[in-house]
Amino acid sequence: MKSGMRYSATLILAALMLAGCGKEPAKGFGSTTISKWKSENWATSKAPMGLVLEESNAQITATLSELNGTNGFVLGDRLAVGNYQADQKAIVLMMGNLAPSLMPVEQWIANGGPYMKIPVEHGATNLAMTTVVKNGPTVTVNLVRVSD
Repeated sequence: MKSGMRYSATLILAALMLAGCGKEPAKGFGSTTISKWKSENWATSKAPMGLVLEESNAQITATLSELNGTNGFVLGDRLAVGNYQADQKAIVLMMGNLAPSLMPVEQWIANGGPYMKIPVEHGATNLAMTTVVKNGPTVTVNLVRVSD
């Protein structure tokens, strides 16, 4: 009887592992969709960047990093982190390594902290990321979606 239970447990474990191997996450509670973006002309850029967006339960978080090498999507040092801000209808990234849990984005902006703003539309294939620096220049970088 013990070998029958062990066999059943093995089958259940194998089924669970196979269910998690697809490219699309299961729809429903707790599912997360991840998309990857590269700065336009990343292969010839002196400072190529990669953006990872994670959408889960109507929340979007974002991490901007340097890209290492010219092939693939290999993340290097983290440059900025943030999330979707409904009042701005955009993802707002705080530049640097300060976690949003330590200082809310609104407080960061109110204190004059540099940030990046990315208006988002569901299904977009390109994004425009604009740096906002108090009394500084505004620079926009185009991001293109990386297919899996």
